[in-house]
Amino acid sequence: MIVWETNGPIPENSAMDSDAGLFVRRDPQQPGPDLMFHFYQIPFTDNPERLGYERPAHGVSMTPNIPKPRSRGRLHLTSADPAVKPALDFRYFTDEDDYDGRTLVDGIKIAREIAGAEPLAGWLKREVCPGPAVTDDEELGAYARQVAHTVYHPAGTCRMGDLSDERAVVDPELRVRGLDGIRIADASVFPTMPAVNPMIAVLMVGEKAADLIGGGA
Repeated sequence: MIVWETNGPIPENSAMDSDAGLFVRRDPQQPGPDLMFHFYQIPFTDNPERLGYERPAHGVSMTPNIPKPRSRGRLHLTSADPAVKPALDFRYFTDEDDYDGRTLVDGIKIAREIAGAEPLAGWLKREVCPGPAVTDDEELGAYARQVAHTVYHPAGTCRMGDLSDERAVVDPELRVRGLDGIRIADASVFPTMPAVNPMIAVLMVGEKAADLIGGGA
């Protein structure tokens, strides 16, 4: 996240403090966006404060997101008792070529370009974090890793696939392989991560499941 102090309070016209978003396709060879932003009309400093940054009285924030992360987490059963929660390790920034880390570095640079243009520039007093002195990729990458946080959209732990996919948990009809009478209809069946917040895709999976069940598939 990148935070600026503003020249006074922001007008109270926001429904949820984050009413704007931005999608960027950095690589023209990719079919869709590979960088996503939320724009907050508040100084979003929860994580930076742990590093010693101070929250300004008035401010705005941009939060570059990695919509198609290449790091892969792990889910482990810890007991045969289904009431015991599994262990989840997100394994952030573990992709071999550091694609995820580089995405956030690019995100901070693009956020600064946006902040330097009018009309936004006229609202901004100073960059609070990471701060204008943090400029090279190594420093930006270190900062990004320390303040990064999940946006609570884990997916793909029970991914869907055809019979040739040995790691697929459900088949194309959302049926759990090896079990009868049970389907999964949530974000866990995604074979790949969607580039946007997954709510709409989850609703579509639920509607498809209803059609499958109603049709006797």
